[in-house]
Amino acid sequence: MVSNKIRHISNKIIIPIAKRFENSKITPNIITMFGLLVMALAAIVTAIVGTLRLNELFLIISLLLLGLSGFLDLLDGGVAKFTGQKTTFGGVLDSVIDRYADGIFIIGLIAGNYFALPAHLTTDITIATNWGIILGFIGLVGAYMTSYVRSRAEIEQVEMAGIGLIERAERIAVLAVGLLLEIILPGVGTMFYIFVVLTVLMHFTAFQRVWHAYKELKKADGQNNMGETGTQPVDERESPR
Repeated sequence: MVSNKIRHISNKIIIPIAKRFENSKITPNIITMFGLLVMALAAIVTAIVGTLRLNELFLIISLLLLGLSGFLDLLDGGVAKFTGQKTTFGGVLDSVIDRYADGIFIIGLIAGNYFALPAHLTTDITIATNWGIILGFIGLVGAYMTSYVRSRAEIEQVEMAGIGLIERAERIAVLAVGLLLEIILPGVGTMFYIFVVLTVLMHFTAFQRVWHAYKELKKADGQNNMGETGTQPVDERESPR
């Protein structure tokens, strides 16, 4: 999966930086929270540029903030691991903050009207905007479901590492590409098309994970039932079926 390759490359950058925090008072949780703040700033700038119809070059600020937020998301885990500060709560906090960050940025894109139907599809601004809002929230559900299905399956002891076409790292990368294309090709509606594809991929990933969980849990249930059949006494009152 692409995320594994990204993680392998990023580790070469993150590990030396993370080790510098060994004697620092800056904890992984602080880095996690700062990453959320940076993502919120990226969302605000993106929304303002779209709402006020400012020059698309201002989206460079959003792009830089989005990249910084992604970097911090990698850094907090690296600091936790390589400085001996890894905790169960830290993992929970990181997961929760990631969901907030995803939601905040997508809402920023919705507010900036980046998902509105392009002019060649409809000239009615109200229709274009309303469908853009619907698309945004369908995508937001997809982003949450990819993460939720993995989390829920892992509670049932299903190994989900590497399962699914697109993870959070890819989602952020695709959105960054969308912003870049909005800068290069303003007024074309590139973010709309990119987000349509991303939304389909996110829901497909959720389906992939549900299907994988189904197969693994069905296999586990079969093994459990075989074990119970072999150990439990047969009730003589019941007829064989």
